[in-house]
Amino acid sequence: MKKFLASVLCITLAMSFAACSKKPEQSTTVAATAETTAAATAAPTEPSASATETTAFVNPASEFIKTKVDKITVAGEVDEDGEKEEDEVLSYYVPELLIKSSYAESVNKEINSAYEKYKKNLKNEELEQFHGTSYIANLTKEGILSLVFISYGEYEQNEFKVYNIDTKTGEKVDNARIAQIAGVSNIRNAAMDALQAFYNKKEWYEIKNYKVVKEKGEKKDSDDKEVEKRFSEKHLNDKMKIGLTSEGKLLFVSNIYNGGGAAEFDFVYDADGNDLDDEKNPCWVGESYPDDEDDEDEGEEDEDYDDAYPPFVDVDED
Repeated sequence: MKKFLASVLCITLAMSFAACSKKPEQSTTVAATAETTAAATAAPTEPSASATETTAFVNPASEFIKTKVDKITVAGEVDEDGEKEEDEVLSYYVPELLIKSSYAESVNKEINSAYEKYKKNLKNEELEQFHGTSYIANLTKEGILSLVFISYGEYEQNEFKVYNIDTKTGEKVDNARIAQIAGVSNIRNAAMDALQAFYNKKEWYEIKNYKVVKEKGEKKDSDDKEVEKRFSEKHLNDKMKIGLTSEGKLLFVSNIYNGGGAAEFDFVYDADGNDLDDEKNPCWVGESYPDDEDDEDEGEEDEDYDDAYPPFVDVDED
């Protein structure tokens, strides 16, 4: 009997030790969390359409630029019949570099001086020359900021000021280094290729080997010859206005001829021939104007014209 009781006592003690050494089970909440994390790791979910649509593009260059926006209302004139025209609201987007350096200070001074001249001429009722300003700001992975300040006005005339600055040192970046960063050994050749792509994308002229393509037996007219002059070294050279896109490609500013006798305008375009002075360019800052509903009835030609010619300005150099 005593041996039996001793055996029972040993078995009971053994079971007690086993129970104490066993780890406690995780709570239901912790287990569920671990399961959810594992599932998310194994099969990441795609962002919803609404989340994608509401995500706004933030230009990295905005870290180095502050934007001043002025909307100036100009009273409409009164015609001979005594009827007053609608007031005109002019929008000016003026960039200010936040970089502390003598070069950045000189850029800010030049841009502000130009802007003040526009406002002064508004008071003199020279509206036909000054319709607003915008700018393009590109920041490359090397820290090079390319700023293009644009002024707009009547007659599709324009002015582009291009500034390239190293955000790390605050110093001006010259064309040679800009080309080096873009991996371009010859600025002129790259500009010729870009301009050819620009003409072909606009479909103003068909260009091949930097010449206007004509039908068999058709001779080139004066407009064709003017277009081909835009590929000359006078317009495209190592000292022309260039900069960098945010992807590190070259951008160019040059004079464009698109026919019509006196149709000479400056444009800014990238190495692929894309017009950068466009509200669809995420690095462009300015006033976006809604399309006129009446344009739908006026044919594709008028729509192309509107795309090609935003409201430019002609500014006299001091």
